[in-house]
Amino acid sequence: MKKFDPLDLKKSGQEAMRLCAKDGCPEPGEFRAPKSRLMDRGSDNDYQWLCLAHIREFNKNWNFFDGMSDDEVLHYKTEDITGHRPTWKLGSRAGRPKADVHYDDPFEFQRDGEFGEYANRRQQHQDTNGTENLDEAHRQALATLNLEPGCTIADIKKRRNELAKKFHPDIRGGDKQAEEILKTINQAYTHLLSCTPS
Repeated sequence: MKKFDPLDLKKSGQEAMRLCAKDGCPEPGEFRAPKSRLMDRGSDNDYQWLCLAHIREFNKNWNFFDGMSDDEVLHYKTEDITGHRPTWKLGSRAGRPKADVHYDDPFEFQRDGEFGEYANRRQQHQDTNGTENLDEAHRQALATLNLEPGCTIADIKKRRNELAKKFHPDIRGGDKQAEEILKTINQAYTHLLSCTPS
């Protein structure tokens, strides 16, 4: 009997008998096995067909890491954790910051680390609207999140989430200035949550 040829199926239109790839074995080759570890998984030429007895022998002796040094095995196993895809340290994305490096900065955080003229205008506006009973820290926190006195916890959370998405260091490519802005936003958020009745 001749060995199985995939072209025979196309020529005859019938199912041809596939023999075991082991020399001298007359049994049908029903089980597919790779010829080597370094193969192109898309090609049928990289596989062999074996009978039940020989596939069991093959599986018993198969060692994927055969021929690799200890360092190569360790490197392969480490990369296998992420599916052999590239990774980055948390908070330090490999991409560069977005082309828009000039932030829309309504609070003027970039001006010497101060809240700038916007916060002063906001504070003056609050003073004229009967907010004289608010302490300075509360006014500053409201100005940071651009909120009005008497806002609800839901308003505070919603505004904080909007600003956190905008100034998160991962979105800004690890920008330290954005990280400082986010810290200030989080401090204001924590202060307002502690002072606002639920």
